[in-house]
Amino acid sequence: MMQTGLIAITHCGGPLQYAVDVKANYVGIAVFERVPPGTSAGMAGVMLWADLRAHLEIPPIHGNKAGFVDLEHDEVLIPDLPGTAHGAIYKGRSYIFADGMNGVDEIVDYALLDIAIGPGGKPLSWRNRFAQSAREKIDVSFRHRARHAIANALVVFLPFEVPFDQARIEVLCETDPICLNGTVIAGRINDGTIPQDGQWFKQFYYSARSDSVTVAPGGQVDVPFQLLWNADASPVLRAATFKLDADAGYLPRRRVTTDANGQGLVTVEARGLQPGDVIGVKINTEHYTAIGKLRVEVTP
Repeated sequence: MMQTGLIAITHCGGPLQYAVDVKANYVGIAVFERVPPGTSAGMAGVMLWADLRAHLEIPPIHGNKAGFVDLEHDEVLIPDLPGTAHGAIYKGRSYIFADGMNGVDEIVDYALLDIAIGPGGKPLSWRNRFAQSAREKIDVSFRHRARHAIANALVVFLPFEVPFDQARIEVLCETDPICLNGTVIAGRINDGTIPQDGQWFKQFYYSARSDSVTVAPGGQVDVPFQLLWNADASPVLRAATFKLDADAGYLPRRRVTTDANGQGLVTVEARGLQPGDVIGVKINTEHYTAIGKLRVEVTP
């Protein structure tokens, strides 16, 4: 099982400092850009950290909570910002609200939500990375960011939809982020110890595994499968619903729901098939098309 809570991925390099606020129904990040010595003001003037903190500890109110970036007070210099030697310029803040104006399939089981940094060091509106990259089937994080010219800031891993304070949330920073409203850091990982292959996220998710089974031409068979965590192949003890897609044969049902032990059963029919044919049944989520593939061989 993965560690949950706010995890600081430290020593990531770069001039940015963050302040993070995590509650059951929202996650927010405020972005700051460190300044060199001798900086006296930002384009919007100067503001003390105590005053800005009072502003940041009240989540932005935009009515619909649709994820608009809050730029009130942006470009002020915070000369006494914690974690900086000479202060930093405030660049705005971005929030994910579980009860906001979200798409039907945005916050679902098997989702990966992130808030990235765009041009000028400003935070962007949150997105479901799997939904964004589903059409091209891009699941490596570096390629996804390169396509959109963005940088990672905060990532929420949701193998299952849970309150945000029960999820694993990573903030990619040089030093510890500032914690707002009682948020605590649950762990720290040096970025230099993480493999740079874009596959880091996979260990926090699961796959569907099954043995190959056989079926007679025109016959029907039930194929059992088990959800297993990718990190250690331990059973996933939770119910989940998936979409099914077959490259041959027939599926009487195109949805399957596992039981509380992560076990499911898929019915496959070998209509119009001959010995030697193979039926591949893909198990998919709303946005991720590689949870597992069941193999059914047609034999005499």
